[in-house]
Amino acid sequence: MNGIKIPSSYVEISQEEVKTVRTIRRRKTLGDKHGDIKNARKTWDEHADRYDEWYETFKGAVENHVDWELLKRHLPRNRDAKILDAAGGTGRITLPLAKMGYSVTLCDISPRMLNVARQKLLRAGVLDKVEIHECDVRKLRFADESFDFVLCWDGTSEAAKELIRVTRKGGKISVYLMNKCGVAIREFRENPDSAIALLRSKSNYVFHHGEKCMAVSVEEARELFEKVGIKVIEIYAVCGVLDSLSIQKKIQESRSWDDEFFKRTTEMVLRLSKEPSAKGLSRHLVLYGERI
Repeated sequence: MNGIKIPSSYVEISQEEVKTVRTIRRRKTLGDKHGDIKNARKTWDEHADRYDEWYETFKGAVENHVDWELLKRHLPRNRDAKILDAAGGTGRITLPLAKMGYSVTLCDISPRMLNVARQKLLRAGVLDKVEIHECDVRKLRFADESFDFVLCWDGTSEAAKELIRVTRKGGKISVYLMNKCGVAIREFRENPDSAIALLRSKSNYVFHHGEKCMAVSVEEARELFEKVGIKVIEIYAVCGVLDSLSIQKKIQESRSWDDEFFKRTTEMVLRLSKEPSAKGLSRHLVLYGERI
């Protein structure tokens, strides 16, 4: 099977530093733009103990809720299905999947992140439902067609070939991608030339917080994955949609909130994530597809 072919051109993206652990979450497989896995592992090990804290804030809780609402409609009906949570870190997705009865394999390059996940799974009494492996998602240690469902929400587009390889024919895949339009919108204020250059390009790489990521539009994401045997089911806008609602920063960072406001906010974000005219607003796209 041929891998996704990515153009060799680059655009330098210089974003304002965001002061949360999540700003570095996408370093899991790259470390720096030269693919320094050792440094990536060190970075994530250092942040493992407080990585989950972001999801205790209003903004983190909203995004986690939206992620799950979108994921639930695509999960296998058969609870005996084998699921791979690639670059799954502290088990944010693995833990609830295991509680639902699925057989889950969790892999990540950070041993300390995996240790946090292991302790969470142990406390929840579902450690026996999960296999844990330390590995780079670009070099998975699993046989071809090992899993019924493969998700990778913290990896990079460079891992796509491996993720597809380990997905069985007829199985599903879920992958996060950098949203070209969202990146350009956020870049325009500081560097309009780079923003416009990115929109003029086709399936380009960007350097975001020192890491190399492929940025694509919705149409380009669909084209890229369909070329390598994935029937695209849906592409949603995720991460950053909340920013367009102009909710006060103190509310977004709060660890307590009004339940009714949370409910209205998550409904709004969910509706926007599916709205074609709004998909350019998000930082990421999440693609759901079936291997054919």
